[in-house]
Amino acid sequence: MKLVKLEMVNRECAAARPWLYYVRLAAFFIVSLLLVLYLTFAPAVNRDFYNIRVLFKPVRCESVRHLWYGRQGEDVFFTNRAGKRLHGLFFPGSGSRVVLMHHGQYGNLQDHLALCGFLLKGQNSLFIYDYSGFGLSEGSPTVSGMIDDAASAYECLTGRLAVAPESVVHFGASLGSGPAALIAAQRTCAGLILFSPYTSLKDEARDVFPFLKIYPDCLLTDCDFDTVASVGKLTVPVFIVHSIDDPCISIRHSDRIYTAARQPKSYLRIAGGNHCLTLLDSVQAGTLEFINLRTGKASSRK
Repeated sequence: MKLVKLEMVNRECAAARPWLYYVRLAAFFIVSLLLVLYLTFAPAVNRDFYNIRVLFKPVRCESVRHLWYGRQGEDVFFTNRAGKRLHGLFFPGSGSRVVLMHHGQYGNLQDHLALCGFLLKGQNSLFIYDYSGFGLSEGSPTVSGMIDDAASAYECLTGRLAVAPESVVHFGASLGSGPAALIAAQRTCAGLILFSPYTSLKDEARDVFPFLKIYPDCLLTDCDFDTVASVGKLTVPVFIVHSIDDPCISIRHSDRIYTAARQPKSYLRIAGGNHCLTLLDSVQAGTLEFINLRTGKASSRK
């Protein structure tokens, strides 16, 4: 009797084994599919999608306007380390400071001149350039390419355009705050201005797209800007402007950057503003005062 029962149990188990096999096979394919999707949507793997669709919004053009706010800009073409030809506009002035502008993620330098034309008030010089893939600049935008572009713009300004390094004031707006802080920390300059900056691209990406929190740092990007670390190395004056209600980059980023910065430093926290603060009279006045009165009192490195 016991042998009969044991044989029946064995038959039932044997009958169940095919189902167990298919369940395991289905589980394997589901896990494999999820892993493929996980890696496919990782920013470090799918760089082209995130660079073009999310991070950069370039607009190319065939020509640029040269007369802005009564100042005549001069075309400046220079080459980055990748061999791509970049374009900038230089507005020479008789003042003691030269503002090197690193603009944000969208459009081209014309869009940002329209917003930051107040920098042309007075006698200071201004050099604004387009990253690779923007405006008249060749190539395609990437994070590592931005570093190369920013360094090449600084070298052109202090080399071919013969501007004294200690007179350069870096101006980084939004996405441009990362390369502005990095180059300021690496090269001699007079000061650093940051409008709506971020602590790092990884931090900002996780703020904007919470689902990216499932990815470790190595799968977010192979290159990043550590603005907190860069600013912490500076001994030149730092000026930060950020809206408390910024819909794009949380003011928490500026709070951390300001804490990391050494003296002398200034922080303008704007109530009720948005991401674009350059049209506010108080912001314009504070920025121009910083450029003209507070920069150039120390070197940029330890």
